[in-house]
Amino acid sequence: MKKLWINLLLGAFLLPVGVSQAQQSANVDQWRAEYQKRIESTLAWRKKQQAENPNDYLFSKPDFVVYRPEIKEEVLGDCYNDHFQVFDGIDGTMYAVDCQATCEGALDQHVAFYRSDNNGKTWSKPKVLAGPKTMNDETPIASWGFPLVSKSGRIYVIYNQYVPGKVSTNRQHTGLMTAIYSDDKGETWSEPKLVPNVPRTNNDASDASIPPEWVVWQRPLRLGKDGTYLVGVTRYAAPEHHHKYRTVTEFIHFPNIDDDPEADEIELNWVMTDDDCLHTGVHCEEPGIVKLPDGRLFALMRTGTGYPCWTVSSDDGITWSKPEKLLDRDGGKPFLHPVSPCPMYDWKGCEAGSGYYFALIHNKFDFNAKSPWQNRGPLYLIAGKYQPNAHQPVWFTAEPKLFIERPGNNSFYTSCTQVDGKCVLWYNDQKFYLLGKYIGPEWFEGVE
Repeated sequence: MKKLWINLLLGAFLLPVGVSQAQQSANVDQWRAEYQKRIESTLAWRKKQQAENPNDYLFSKPDFVVYRPEIKEEVLGDCYNDHFQVFDGIDGTMYAVDCQATCEGALDQHVAFYRSDNNGKTWSKPKVLAGPKTMNDETPIASWGFPLVSKSGRIYVIYNQYVPGKVSTNRQHTGLMTAIYSDDKGETWSEPKLVPNVPRTNNDASDASIPPEWVVWQRPLRLGKDGTYLVGVTRYAAPEHHHKYRTVTEFIHFPNIDDDPEADEIELNWVMTDDDCLHTGVHCEEPGIVKLPDGRLFALMRTGTGYPCWTVSSDDGITWSKPEKLLDRDGGKPFLHPVSPCPMYDWKGCEAGSGYYFALIHNKFDFNAKSPWQNRGPLYLIAGKYQPNAHQPVWFTAEPKLFIERPGNNSFYTSCTQVDGKCVLWYNDQKFYLLGKYIGPEWFEGVE
C-alpha cells in the first residue's frame, strides 16, 4: 500500500504536467477548512438523532440491517455511507462494499467492506479496503468501489483513487482506476495496482496529469458477450469544457475477469466514448442496466431534464441507442424526476431477463427552479413489464407507489440481489444506514 502512495506522490503514473482549471481547490488546508463546519454539524446532528431516536433506522421498515453507524469519528468516519453494493460469492457467502466518510467528500473518505455468512441476517463491521480511516490519517481518499467475482471465487474491488493535488471538477470523482483482490473471502487483500488502459476522452482535462473524472455507480453484471461483466460509467467533463457540471454516459466491458488476472492485468473494453457517448442536456449519468427477454439490454439514466431517460442495446452492450424520455408506456405520460438516483432492477435476478422490472423515482420536478438538483423527498417505486414489439420495451404502472416518505435526504445508491429466492433491494437510507428490503409481489399489483 505504501509503495502505491509513494509512486503517486512522485508522479510515477502521471503524464507531463500542464495547466488546467479546477472547480474545487486541490489544497489540503483549504479542503479541510471548507469541510470543518459541515463535519461538526453532521456529527452533532447524528449524535443527537442517535440519542433521541435510536430506532430511526427502522423508519423505512427494513428486513435487513447491514450497518448502523457508530459515530465514533476518532475510530472511523462513518456518518456518510453511499454507493452500497451487495453481492454474492460463489459459495453462498454475501459481501458488500460502500463509500464511507464522516461526510461526503471529506478528507477521510474511504472504501469499506462487509461480509455475511448467514444470508444477510448479520454482517461484519466495516473493514477499510482503501483510503483513510480517520481525519488524521494522511492517506489519500478513495471512493466508489465496485465488485466483480470471478468463476473461481476471487473477489475484485475496483475504485477511484484520488491523486493528491490533482482535481478536475470534484476531488472525490477525479482519480485513477485502482484494483485489489482477495482469494480468501475478504480476509486478506492484494496490494493496490492501477488498472491499465483507461482511455482519456475529449471530455477530460487537457492537462494529462489530471486523471479522468468518473464514477461507476452500479456493480458490473454478467450481461456482456458470453456472460462477461458489463457496467455503465458516468464521466464528468472537465471545467474547461463546460459552464455547468456536464456529465455523459459510457460503458465498460471486462473480458478477462474469469482468468483471475492480476489487478494490473485486468482488461477493459470501453465503448460509447468521446463523440459516441450518451448525453442529453447537461446531465446524463448513473446508468442501471437490465436484460430483456429478447436478449437486448435496457438502461435507465438520470438526467437534468426533469425526466429519467432510457436507452437500448441490441449487440451485448457495444452500441446503445439515443436516450429517450421514460414514459409509463408508448404514447403515455412521462415520469418526473430531478438529478437524483433512479436505479432499475430485474425483479427475478439482476441477470435473469425475466421481463419484470422496477425502478425508484421521486415523481416530481419543478421546471421553474433554477437547478435540476432538487429536494430528494419521498421515493416512489414504479413496477413494469416487458412488452414485445413496443418502442419503449418496458411499460410501467401509471401510478407510482410510495416507497419511503422521508421528506428529504432520499438519495438511494442501491444494489439488488436474490436471498432465498426473493428479491432484496439494498439501500443507504439518508446516506447513513445500510439496509435491505424485500420487494414482494405486492409492488407488482396492476402490472399488465
